[in-house]
Amino acid sequence: MADTTALFSPALMDDPYPLYARLRDQAPVFKLDPPGLWVVSRYEDVLFVLRHPELFSSSRRAVLETLRDPRLEDSVKTMLSGSIIGADPPDHARLRKLINAAFTPRAIAALESRIRDLARELIDEVMRGEDEFDLMEALAVPLPVIVISELLGVDTARRADFKRWSDDLLAGSNFVERLPEAEIERLRKSHAEFFDYFREMIDSRRKAPREDLISDLVRAEVEREMLTADEVLSMALILLIAGNETTTNLLGNGTAELLDRPHDLARLRADPTLIPGFVEEVLRFRSPVTMMVRTAREDVTLAGVTIPKDQPVAALLASANRDPAQFPDPDRFDISRQHAGHVAFGHGIHFCVGAPLSRLEGRIAFEEMFRRLPALTRVPGPLDWHPSPTLRGLRTLRLRMHREAST
Repeated sequence: MADTTALFSPALMDDPYPLYARLRDQAPVFKLDPPGLWVVSRYEDVLFVLRHPELFSSSRRAVLETLRDPRLEDSVKTMLSGSIIGADPPDHARLRKLINAAFTPRAIAALESRIRDLARELIDEVMRGEDEFDLMEALAVPLPVIVISELLGVDTARRADFKRWSDDLLAGSNFVERLPEAEIERLRKSHAEFFDYFREMIDSRRKAPREDLISDLVRAEVEREMLTADEVLSMALILLIAGNETTTNLLGNGTAELLDRPHDLARLRADPTLIPGFVEEVLRFRSPVTMMVRTAREDVTLAGVTIPKDQPVAALLASANRDPAQFPDPDRFDISRQHAGHVAFGHGIHFCVGAPLSRLEGRIAFEEMFRRLPALTRVPGPLDWHPSPTLRGLRTLRLRMHREAST
């Protein structure tokens, strides 16, 4: 029987995939205590959970009470107020229409030139620096932070705060370890700073709109239904996290994977048209988001196991993306893989609104990296993973440039 107690252990961060395989075979649906979370690991069952909001609610109360530190309850209440992530039909449909009205494919495509300029500027800084550098600090973190902050209309002087807020809004959900009281107090202050900054920004844009996404959300109107201030705040929070953490993890995970696969790296340098497929394979193979959470609306039976009503459920995306029932030879990294259908961005009505932006940033960043950076190797040592149960990404990725090999 699979040792389910180790599922979210920090010691498992380097390679959780053998355990996922045992779960799919031996315990595809089980209750993890603590934190009292029902975990679903097979592709078919994960898709079922995400496809059926009438059976699995996105209401976050039960889930966050299970996963979040109770000392952050006030912040959780603010996050939940007007949240599209925590909305079920019909409220979800209204919120999704409104955000789509401001966050259109055309608007995302129009960002390509700016994203490329930023990627080039950041890589210029790398090239001017030392041969050894941290990819996360130099490119993977700042690129999406700058893009989403500019998109929202955040003051450029607050970019460092913006990244700190993003990290801190995700903190407190690591139920594997209990945070000290001093850290909880710091998080409370950081959350309050975020809420206060964006409430002031929303009020300012209502009075004097600008050419930014917050202004678009404030004035977005579909069938004469406007977003409330709390809903705009919630949208900013979602875009802050979805528009930056996923891309950061994609860039770090993809680079780390390639450095162990020099043949694939050579192919991508030689033929940039392979990069979009490579991005999709990174998303599948090293899913930046580990799981999505729901609450059972009624007793639901999956894989012969009944999940009781009102219980929190984790749809394990990272396991579903390695399910051999859906992906032939799933533990083989293949940048030419033709089989689509990964759930790295979720599925159904809550499919990640930031997915097109993340894909665009990933493609452009890798294009510029492969075109501009010389041969790279990873500085020896274990990979430094964030100890998060919900996200899979690197805190640091120390690389060394070999300029002489490219001259």
